[in-house]
Amino acid sequence: MIAEQLSTEQREIVGMVRTFVEKEIMPVQHDLEQADEYPEDIVRQMKALGLFGLAIPEAFGGGGVDFKTYALCIEEICRGWMSIAGVINTHFISAYMIDQYGTEEQKQRYLPRMATGEYHFAYSMSEPGAGSDVQAIRTRAKKDGDQYVINGEKMWVTNGQRSTHVAVLVKTDPDATPAHRGMSCFLAPKGDGLVVSKKIPK
Repeated sequence: MIAEQLSTEQREIVGMVRTFVEKEIMPVQHDLEQADEYPEDIVRQMKALGLFGLAIPEAFGGGGVDFKTYALCIEEICRGWMSIAGVINTHFISAYMIDQYGTEEQKQRYLPRMATGEYHFAYSMSEPGAGSDVQAIRTRAKKDGDQYVINGEKMWVTNGQRSTHVAVLVKTDPDATPAHRGMSCFLAPKGDGLVVSKKIPK
């Protein structure tokens, strides 16, 4: 049994999430799903519980849990309502990329605010002509002086409407071989040219 392999702290964290799911998510998930309604109150509570920073390192104000604990917590959330797991998972993907590959300035700037949920990230990869075929994306980023200008269109962005920032996958070198070596991920705040055009009904 997995539970027998967990430490007391791990069991307490997973148990806390399980209780939250059963009390706050399960009773309302059907109605919210049918109405295609964003769960504002649930998301607010998840921020207060520290779930947005669950796997962000403690040095940046997060919970610093290991991947196993994080996965078990997400499993509990999915048990209650699978749709809401994307609210945290895409946020965590962005936080993980910043922690692993970002500059120290980026880590200090973003991670503490991501841990509290003040910054809520979406991850933008898919496009109208490129869903899972990531190397076929057409969005470009070109250097203009000391800045980059991004042009393109993304689609099916989880958290796209409600996020404060978007981690955007683009091509910085369209001629690179193999293609993935010419791709980069930019951290873009909402506004200033980044526009969400519409909501796509589920």
